Amino acid sequence: MFDLAKGISRRTILGLSVFGIAVVGVGGYLAFPTKAEIPPINMDANQVAIRGYDTVAYFTDGKATKGKPELEQVWQEARWRFASSTNRALFAANPERYAPAYGGYCSLGLAIGEYSDANPEAWTIVDGKLYLAKNKPAHGVWQKGPKAYIFAADHNWHKYRDQLRIHDNLR
Repeated sequence: MFDLAKGISRRTILGLSVFGIAVVGVGGYLAFPTKAEIPPINMDANQVAIRGYDTVAYFTDGKATKGKPELEQVWQEARWRFASSTNRALFAANPERYAPAYGGYCSLGLAIGEYSDANPEAWTIVDGKLYLAKNKPAHGVWQKGPKAYIFAADHNWHKYRDQLRIHDNLR
């Protein structure tokens, strides 16, 4: 990332810029609804998490797979669906390992200071953690510097979570 001979890389500059934007954006104005209105898990009106996709399948099968309504597990007030009873059992034994980062909200959105819905078809696993993006273009941006975006999103999620903006696609 940092090369003394060449200075700071574009990726590092991007990461620091995103972090700065996120901190300034979050601290700059708070005219939006607060955390009290946003559940810790991104779920639909029926309390189904990540649009019914099997969160374990990303790890075991390497792809986005729809879960079955008859194979559900309730965790953190959300209904998680699975493609197989084996996946449900794996989740039940260790939900923190398989649950997506940031409750399944868009990771890029959180990096820039907002809650946004995520598309389970736009995903990546980084250092053993599942990250979802709002859509394929957002996923493409995310892929250009995931570590920098994770740094900024972690900061916002842990320090400013009750102050983040809410993107229109969550209203």
